[in-house]
Amino acid sequence: MRMLRTGWPVLLGVVLLVWLSGCSSYDAPRLTVSSVTIADQSDEAVVLLFTVDAANANEEALPLERVRYTVRLNGRVVFRGTRWAEATLRRVGTQQITLPAAIPFEDAPELRSDARDQLVGGLPYRITGRMTYVTPGEIAQLLFDAGVRRPRVRFADEGVLEFGETAAE
Repeated sequence: MRMLRTGWPVLLGVVLLVWLSGCSSYDAPRLTVSSVTIADQSDEAVVLLFTVDAANANEEALPLERVRYTVRLNGRVVFRGTRWAEATLRRVGTQQITLPAAIPFEDAPELRSDARDQLVGGLPYRITGRMTYVTPGEIAQLLFDAGVRRPRVRFADEGVLEFGETAAE
């Protein structure tokens, strides 16, 4: 019985060391918003597309799980979304991920095409979010599946939506 009591702390210490050494040796992906465009428009809403460049500096591919993000226009929250990333970042590479935001005109009347013509200097936007990803290795996958360790990386971008030749109508 005494062996069982002294064995648990040792086992816990070994598991903790494996977890720390196995999961912390990978760099988080670097996320940068590279563009925002108006992709579609109806009588009721507009769809903005945010293109995010996801860079992986690791020698191992990183499976992405999901992205949660919020879009603000003129300081007001106009969209919150969750999107399954459906991608694996190749090793030492960059991939683009597209995040759509369908915004009803009732939440952002300044996006109507007739109102856009009256905007001077464009429309300020801000997108913030976080992406959940899985680090390589069986232990990391087990910890992820169990909900013990789910690494995340945050991203943010702000700018001005310019209406004209670069925005799709």
